[in-house]
Amino acid sequence: MTLTPEQQAALDQLFLHVPSGDGHTPPVADALHTWLGVSGADVKARLLDLLNKKDELEAQLLDLVKRYPLDSAFGFLLASSWAFYAAEKDVNPRIKTFIDAFYYIATCASVGYADIFASTQTGRAIASLVMILGPALTNSALDRPAKTRPLER
Repeated sequence: MTLTPEQQAALDQLFLHVPSGDGHTPPVADALHTWLGVSGADVKARLLDLLNKKDELEAQLLDLVKRYPLDSAFGFLLASSWAFYAAEKDVNPRIKTFIDAFYYIATCASVGYADIFASTQTGRAIASLVMILGPALTNSALDRPAKTRPLER
């Protein structure tokens, strides 16, 4: 593995921070910033910002699902299938294509039967989320109020 010059400089700087004999340790560079270019403080600030907007985002999401139930259910299944495929494709011998992942996720959202099983913790988490939310989204998409029409004679 080859390090970028910035990563190598940060790594060199980290090794310079050796505790002194008085028990005082100099501050260590932020590992997230060193490797990903984003600091832990930035991540924390963005997460807190999202938490502050949680109620507003939740209301918008529920309104979207209510207005467009079939689109929401299908979008959820596609996104979940993509995430499951990304988590399992190199680990699970039963997941060779996106369609394999879609097949598994579709069964998780409905009858729960499949001849495919998640191999990774991420895959299991995605499948669990689909098993919890999938049936409710499917129900909202398929259980639409019937439009009343006058009876013809």
